[in-house]
Amino acid sequence: MIGAFSNGALETVKDGGLLHVDAIIVSRALCGFQRISLPNGSRNAIKAALLQAERDAPSEASLSQLTQDPQNKKMAGLWTWPATQSADGKNASTPIRSFPETLARQPMSSGRRLVQCLDGVEGQVWDQGGLIASRWWPDAPEQGQWLAFLRSARLKTDEIDLAPPPVTEVPWRTDLPVFQGALDLAQSLVTPLRLVVVSGTVLGAVLIYSGAQYLHYSQTLKSLQTQIAARKELVSDVLADRNQAMQNLQTINTMIQMGGSTALLEALAGMLGKLQGKDLEILRVSLTDGQVFVRVKGKPDVNGAALVKLLESDKAIEQVSVNFKRNDVIDVNALLAGYNSQ
Repeated sequence: MIGAFSNGALETVKDGGLLHVDAIIVSRALCGFQRISLPNGSRNAIKAALLQAERDAPSEASLSQLTQDPQNKKMAGLWTWPATQSADGKNASTPIRSFPETLARQPMSSGRRLVQCLDGVEGQVWDQGGLIASRWWPDAPEQGQWLAFLRSARLKTDEIDLAPPPVTEVPWRTDLPVFQGALDLAQSLVTPLRLVVVSGTVLGAVLIYSGAQYLHYSQTLKSLQTQIAARKELVSDVLADRNQAMQNLQTINTMIQMGGSTALLEALAGMLGKLQGKDLEILRVSLTDGQVFVRVKGKPDVNGAALVKLLESDKAIEQVSVNFKRNDVIDVNALLAGYNSQ
């Protein structure tokens, strides 16, 4: 890895075999750090913070990276640093090639420390794996500078150390966040023009495929509709035959309830015969305990009194009543004489 110092010098700071990443570590002296809040900790909040950092940057060549706190996703540290030139003179402004020095060193869990940097010294305050305060000095801070830094971190009085801790050498990380840089690089490559071209190509392919599928399923649906119509007609005929069979069964059951008496059968037959003789269509017949119910359909000019007299002319039928319904429907109730004697 190459270290970018505050005086513009580039020097090798570690073997490039670390994850085989050819990265530039930017001196803490060149980096800015601030704590920001992220409403709901959402991706949109992260994008908004990065866009704001880009607008606030002193030049277009400035880079930025946001690191959310591991425990509190609504808080984060925002890093900014200038783009640097690699050893061969090429611009190394992409996040996959450039890191703030602090992010390249081993983090703390919780506590305070002074870290020896490529240039100068950095004071750090950590809480549950998140860096909540950072400040750089060209030399180790004096007591007053250290206390002011801790107060800016909003620490409680009993948590403030009067004397600065000793400056320590912190090793480099073995898991540099190269993948976040690769993601940022990929996002930078997706320009509006490329997005339109790719979207158009994908949309065209989707439309072609959807059209072919639509034609296939339309033909299949048409075939199924034809089969359903044929089967529906067949089922309709079967249901009609079934209904007729059920009506015949009901008539048979009614006749069985009469106990097989020849006189009762003749009486019922005589009653039905007289009704049919008056051009009346029999719709329903039932027999319960000698009580006969017949529903017929006739003409508007049917004489109810005459119909009662006609039916009661048969001695086997008595207590006849006629009730006219809608649509020329007539309900006839009668008692079969002699039923109780069976």
